Amino acid sequence: MGKNVHVEFGRNEDEVVVFSDFASKVTVWCLKTGRTVEIRDQKFVGREGRGWGYRPAPQLERGGGGGVAARGGVMAILCRSSGQDVMLLLAAGTYEVLNRVELPTTDAAGLKWSRDGRWIAVWDSAAAGYYLHIYTADGHLYRTIAREPSGESREWAIEGLGIKSVEWIPGDQWLAVGGWDRRVRILSTRTFSLVVFLDHTAQIHVPSASVYTEHVDGMGARSYLPTQQPVTPPKAVSEKGDNNLKQGISIMAFNADGTLCATRDDSTPTTVWIWDLRSLRPKTILIQHAPVKSLSWHPSDPASLLIQAAQDSPTVYLYTSPLLSQSRSRANSSSTSTPIGPPLILPLSDTIARPAGSAPLKWEARWLVTSHDKKPAFLFGHQQGYEIVWPAGKDQILRFDDGEADQSDDSLYDILTGRTPIPKLHGRDDIEFGDDDDGDGDDDSENFDGMAVDEGEELAGTSGEMLQESTGSFEDTFREKRRVGAEARRRVWRKEVQAFDESGLDEMF
Repeated sequence: MGKNVHVEFGRNEDEVVVFSDFASKVTVWCLKTGRTVEIRDQKFVGREGRGWGYRPAPQLERGGGGGVAARGGVMAILCRSSGQDVMLLLAAGTYEVLNRVELPTTDAAGLKWSRDGRWIAVWDSAAAGYYLHIYTADGHLYRTIAREPSGESREWAIEGLGIKSVEWIPGDQWLAVGGWDRRVRILSTRTFSLVVFLDHTAQIHVPSASVYTEHVDGMGARSYLPTQQPVTPPKAVSEKGDNNLKQGISIMAFNADGTLCATRDDSTPTTVWIWDLRSLRPKTILIQHAPVKSLSWHPSDPASLLIQAAQDSPTVYLYTSPLLSQSRSRANSSSTSTPIGPPLILPLSDTIARPAGSAPLKWEARWLVTSHDKKPAFLFGHQQGYEIVWPAGKDQILRFDDGEADQSDDSLYDILTGRTPIPKLHGRDDIEFGDDDDGDGDDDSENFDGMAVDEGEELAGTSGEMLQESTGSFEDTFREKRRVGAEARRRVWRKEVQAFDESGLDEMF
C-alpha cells in the first residue's frame, strides 16, 4: 500500500506509530510484544500531528519552571468513510474503539486535544466556512462556534474563508483560532465565547512596538536595523502555476506561561509579530530577509523564541524577551524595564557540514526539553546529520581536584565513571599490625598513615557486620564508641582493607 510517509513514537517509548502512503492505514507497533494494531481510512498522513493525537497526561513540573504535558492513553484520530467524517476514540494499549463519533463537518481539517485533556477541538475546512466544534473527552459535542456577525459582508453575504490554525494556550483558560481573514480570535475555555481579537495589518504602525528589519550585505553578513514606522513589509510572491491563496494566520506559538505569542501571516511571510497577551498589544515586530519557516518557544523558558527562516544558509535567530515589571499597572504594561533589542543571529555554517548530493536542503531546528536550572539547547540539522547547539554555553560538570602533593588531575567524577583507574593508597604497602601478645613489647597503639589508633579509640569507617564479631550487636560506628581489644581491632582493620581494596571506596570515606 505504498511507502511509510511518517513515523513517530506513540503514547510511550514502547510504541511506534507508522503512517502509510495514500492515507491507507495507520499501524501501531508494540516494541515489547511485537503486537500490531491497524487503523484504516485515516484522513491525514500524520505529519505535524494533524488529524490525530493522544490525550495529554497531567502536567509534570520541571525544575521550578512551567509544567510539561506528557502523553496520556486515549488516542483520537480523524477518519473518513463513505464520504462521512468520523472521529475515533481508541483505548490505551489495546486500541479498542471506545467511541465512534460522526462529525457534522463537511471536510474536517484538523483535530487537537486541549492541554489539560478535557476538550477536543475539531474544525472544518476553509471552503466550508468558519466552524469550530468543541467535544468533551468522551466524544460528546459541547458547542459549535461560528464567525461573529460582520458589517463588512458584501454581495451574496460572503465573508471570506474560515479557520486556518488552532492552538490551545498554556494555562488551560484560552483557545486561539487563526483565520484566513488575518485575525487571531482568543476564546475563553469556560464558555468558548470570544474574548479579544489580534489583527495583523498590511501596514505596520504600532508606536508601542519595536520594529527591526534584517539586512544582508554583499559579503553575506546579517544584521538587524531599527525601522521607522509606518512601514509596509514585503508581500507574498505567487509563483507561476501556484494557485494557493497566500493569506491567513498559519503559525501561532505561545510561550511556556502563556504571556507571549508569536504569529505569522501568510500574506507577509517574512514578518513575525510578537504579542504581549497581558497588554494585548504587539511587543516586537521583526521583518526577516527570508520567509519565516517556524517559530518555537523554549519548553520551560518563557523568554526564549527560536526563529527559523526558509533559506539555504544554516542560520537561526534567538529572540529573548525582557521580563515585564510585575509592579506596573495593566495600562503601563506595554513598557518594559529594559530596552527591547533585536534577536541574536546564530550562523552555524562553520559547525555543521552541508549534506552530499544535489537534493535541496531541509534545515530543521527544535528545542530540547531541559529543566529550568539547565542552560537551553536545541537540535539543528538536515537530512544527513545534526548537531546540538547551546546558545548560552554548556553546563559545567562539577569536578573535584585531587589535593595530594602530586597535583594529580584525577577527579572523583572520573574515578566513579571508570574513566580513571583507582589510585593506590599512599603507604598501603607499609601498613603493619603490631601485637602485644607476641611478646614484642610494643604498645597497643598502631600508626596507619600517620594516624594513631589507641585501644580505647573509636574505629570509624567499619560496618555493623564487622563489629558484630567483637560486640555481638549492630551500632552506628560514626556516633557511638566502644572499647575493643587489640585482637578484635586487628581483625576489623584486616577485613576493612580487604573489602575496600578493590573498590576505592576507602579513599572516598
